[in-house]
Amino acid sequence: MSAQNQVTLIGRLVRDPEVDEVGKDKKYRKANICLAVRNIKKKHKEGENHIDADFIDGIIAWGKQAEFAENYLTKGRMIVVHGELKPDRWKDKENKNHYKLTILANSIQSLDSKKKS
Repeated sequence: MSAQNQVTLIGRLVRDPEVDEVGKDKKYRKANICLAVRNIKKKHKEGENHIDADFIDGIIAWGKQAEFAENYLTKGRMIVVHGELKPDRWKDKENKNHYKLTILANSIQSLDSKKKS
């Protein structure tokens, strides 16, 4: 059995997707998405649940998924994202190491029925 790199997130859009045309001839569509995902934490003393949110700012969609995001998704919409984790490592001008985890969206679905106006 091989391990697979898969992630599924359900949450609300923090802002409208930022869609750009990229590449040498600007022929590729790329959407940057930020999602607020519920995180239920249990308070130890009172035994009550506390609902908080984690902000996932690093979801990237390409092509048809980017077009879907541009045409149908707006701030506050509830969506589900299926994708894979992509670690990025680089060194800056001062030779300092940096690390960022990105989610490459393979599928985006709206969980409510509003169309972008």
